Parts: sequence; C-alpha cells; structure tokens
Amino acid sequence: MNPVLLRFSLPLLGEITFPAYFTALALAFLVGLILLERAARKLNINPLRLYDMGVLIILVSLLGARLLHVVADGQFTDYVNLCVDPVKVEVPVGPGGPDVAKCFSDAQCGSGFLCDKTSSRCYPQRDCFAAVKVWRGGLVFYGGFIFAMLFAFFWIKKFRLPKWKITDIFGYILPFGLAITRGIGCMLNGCCYGKPTSLPWGVRYAPGLGPYDDQVKSGLIVKGAEYSLAVHPTQLYHAFLNFIIFLLAYYYLRSRKKFDGQIFAFFLMGYAIQRFIVEFFRSDPRGNVLFFSTSQFISIFIFIFGIWIWKYRAAKSLEYFENTNKDEENK
Repeated sequence: MNPVLLRFSLPLLGEITFPAYFTALALAFLVGLILLERAARKLNINPLRLYDMGVLIILVSLLGARLLHVVADGQFTDYVNLCVDPVKVEVPVGPGGPDVAKCFSDAQCGSGFLCDKTSSRCYPQRDCFAAVKVWRGGLVFYGGFIFAMLFAFFWIKKFRLPKWKITDIFGYILPFGLAITRGIGCMLNGCCYGKPTSLPWGVRYAPGLGPYDDQVKSGLIVKGAEYSLAVHPTQLYHAFLNFIIFLLAYYYLRSRKKFDGQIFAFFLMGYAIQRFIVEFFRSDPRGNVLFFSTSQFISIFIFIFGIWIWKYRAAKSLEYFENTNKDEENK
C-alpha cells in the first residue's frame, strides 16, 4: 500500500505528487458531476445550475468532513497542542514523522521536527493551522454529508428546484463515489483499517502506515518488523457494500421507484446499516459516543431519517394519487 498514487517530475514545475486519497476523491467528484449533468438534462434543469451546486458542495463537504474529524475523531487535543504546546504531541517514526525515535539535536529529527532534550524525543514544530490542512488527511464522511445535505437543501430552495427528484440523484451518486474513495483512496492511504484477522484476505501494511505504527505502539509487533499483522480490509468492505447500494439504486430502483425521495431514503438506510456493521471490524483511532463509535452513533439517526423520508414521501405520493383520482371522478 502506498499513500502516494503517482509521483513524477516535470521541467520547471519540479516534483508532481498525486496522493492516493485525494486523487480518488477528485475522481469521485468528477464522476458525480457527470452523473449530475446527465440527470439534470433528463429533468429539463439547466445543468449549469446543478454544476454550480455540485462544485460548492465539494467545498462545503470538505469543510464538514474536516470539522467532524477534528472534533470527534479523538485527536482534538493534538490539534490544540500543535498550537499551544507541540512538545505534548507524539508522532511515530516513519513517513510523515521524525527520522529517529531518540534524539540529541534538532538536526537528527528531520524536516518539520524539533528535539525535546528532556525526553530525547522528537516533536512537531508549532502549527496553529494544522486543523484546516485537509491535504494531510483526516476527513469523516458523515461530517461532509451533513454539511453537504444542508447546503443542497438551501440551494434547491433558493432556486426552486425539484427537491426530491434531485435528492434521488444523490441517492446513487454518493454510494458510487464512496466506493471509489474507500476502495482506492483509503485502501492505499492506509486509513480506516481493520482489526487483526487470520482470514485469507487479511492485508498487511508496511512501516509508516497506520496499522503498522498502531500495532507497534500496542505491542502487537516489534519495531523493525517487515510488515504489520494482517488486518481486515475494511476499506474494501465499505467499497463493495457501497457499490452494491449503487447498483441497486441506479439499475433497479431508479426505473421502478414509486415516489420521489425513495432512492435517497434507500441510500440513507443502506449506508447506515453497512457503516454500523463494518465499524465493528475497524481498528483505526476514532471517537466514541457511549458504547458506539461516532460513526455508529450517527448511523442510528441517519437510518431513522431514511425511514422517515420513505414513510413521509410514500404518504405524500398516496395522498396526491387519491386527490388526482377524486378530481378525475368529479369531472
């Protein structure tokens, strides 16, 4: 696994790097915009109106995804300490971290790190803006989804667009995009990984990536081991299940839906169920609420919201159908 998908040099420009996660994220957004345009033309909506909304949703969702990561992923203290007391922040040796575990001078630690002479440990330089540097990783889907959904409803209302028809479009765009980002970005990046497993499809990670560093810290492997213990490829679990949701929503439900909003409700319920289940197999550091991970806790409410939309829109559709029949009978 490699967090850098592609790296090459060009004259004048120097080294060009394509991080795996952000390359997959960009690809997912591009595919989403294409699907959005196709759907807009079928609904006789100006595609530029939805393009504008799509581009703005990208920015809003990144903000929301980053905000929930900072607040709820269990690293809020580190972000605060990076600004007020960087010595308290521990960063493992390896790619993105210090060069050595023990130091006697700043030069030994490598670029971006200083040496604490008291503990002989390297620590990162002060950075009060680390929380907003999304390119370093750390995004939570639910944060981006909630922010994007609120913004989308605002945009739809402002320009008087057909709300539930458009939300149905996102009901199949979102799972397809998630399949790309989880399957390519998260898998190569080494984030969102699973617990150790003896199953034949378990995945081993090299030093410097999340599973390896965390297993060294917890004593599961010794520092210097060639690879981590095999872990559940939870990124692929997410990718596969999201792709199933996309196939059902796009190729089955889209042409058979009985009311507008049905596809979006289906996505909410399907995603919440698979996310709640897969979270049990994950081992990466993240926040908790009561007995659940933050994402599991939010999934409960997302599932309930999906049920509400399904029942509400079904009732509205039935009411419209009955009123239409009455009007026909009165003619």
